[in-house]
Amino acid sequence: MNILIAYASKSGTTRQAAEMLADLLTSHTVTLADLEKTAPVPGDFDYIVLGGPIRMGKAHKALKSYLSRFDAELCAVPHTLFLCCSIAHQFEYYTEHTFSQELRQSADEAVYFGGELDPAKQRGLDKLITRMIRSSIEQSMDEDEEAMLPGLLPEHIRMLADRLHLK
Repeated sequence: MNILIAYASKSGTTRQAAEMLADLLTSHTVTLADLEKTAPVPGDFDYIVLGGPIRMGKAHKALKSYLSRFDAELCAVPHTLFLCCSIAHQFEYYTEHTFSQELRQSADEAVYFGGELDPAKQRGLDKLITRMIRSSIEQSMDEDEEAMLPGLLPEHIRMLADRLHLK
């Protein structure tokens, strides 16, 4: 099967998740496409995995541009949607506000790949905000507990790869 993994990435976390997925799909022909650099035509593929990051509550502009340009064509090709975000309980909200209703309804599924709060990958105001969020999480934990910071979820990526191997 000819699979497109199309993604947008700001700090590299989403690119890392997309590359992990591509590496696991050894029995398929995989095209990995950074939407900031290219806009592959959906109809050229048998299956599409499409997603990006949520930063400060919003989807990446390259992802939004691709969705605006190809929404109808994407609905016509079997697909899975994914997001990387550091606030897991907001995944459904972000999914609804990033992808059109038609695209969500025609998708096989929407998958949460996790997200990171790494100030080293940020610049300017984003770096300051990320530090504040991390600090808030760490301070909210009891002294006996270890702070549970967000991270990528390789097990979610592996489960999607396993399902795609069955197609």
